[in-house]
Amino acid sequence: MRLKQVFLALGTNLGDRLHNLQQAIFQLPPAVLPLRASQVYETPPWGIEDQPRFLNMVIETATALPPVELLNYLKTLEKRLGRVENVRYGPRLIDMDILFYEDQVLSEETLQIPHPRLHERSFVLLPLNDLIPGFQHPLLKKTITALLKTSDLSGIIPQPLPAGFQLLPYDGWYNLPADLRGALEDSDRAAAAFYTLPSSHRQRWINHIQEARRADTRLHRIAKMVESLAEGH
Repeated sequence: MRLKQVFLALGTNLGDRLHNLQQAIFQLPPAVLPLRASQVYETPPWGIEDQPRFLNMVIETATALPPVELLNYLKTLEKRLGRVENVRYGPRLIDMDILFYEDQVLSEETLQIPHPRLHERSFVLLPLNDLIPGFQHPLLKKTITALLKTSDLSGIIPQPLPAGFQLLPYDGWYNLPADLRGALEDSDRAAAAFYTLPSSHRQRWINHIQEARRADTRLHRIAKMVESLAEGH
């Protein structure tokens, strides 16, 4: 099954906030593959002001889960990480929201895509602008940059990461050769297997493909690699 491009917002204002973000992202695979991360921003509380400041960010992910299944997956992960339901907009250990699911528009009882309030939230628009400034909101027909221009950014501070701190389990997805990446994106099972391999094993596959001298040999090796990974070999 082909992977879909999905953007998720993450927020936390309890405990070790950077650790909370990292743990949430690292536990998304294999069903959801984190590909790119925005900057992390410290932001004022929204909705209820009398609570600690938040850390917010956005990640680009790839998944084959349909939207409602993805929502259930995220909510289950939040609980596993220790989130306890509280008052709306109140303090939270971790919160994960679906912002965009490709360019789909969905209105279900439990889920609306695009997120119905993302255009009102500077703490979402700012990290989204790090990743997809030119993406056009499917309903509002404005780019993320255009929406951001009318947002109040007061009190939002970029949060530097400690030296060596890693937010993504694997950050080399977009450095893969385009033909290899495209083949993986056509097979969610192969992509998940490749993403979660030890780095030395991933590099071994890449080297095997790059060493092919002929185009047909390269295509054959890519196809065999995807087949092998999809079958769990």
